[in-house]
Amino acid sequence: MATKELKSYSLAEMKDKYIGKVGTQERDQYEYELRMDVLNMINKSVSKSQKSL
Repeated sequence: MATKELKSYSLAEMKDKYIGKVGTQERDQYEYELRMDVLNMINKSVSKSQKSL
């Protein structure tokens, strides 16, 4: 049985394929929401660490 080599994809390639190319409305919305989620997690972490002081 011949072995089949798996093709690997970069994260950017997967985003382009499933979310849209950079500059499209869908991709911009995704990137915005992702940044807001990251900022929210950072804020929660800082708030939690300040309360424990």
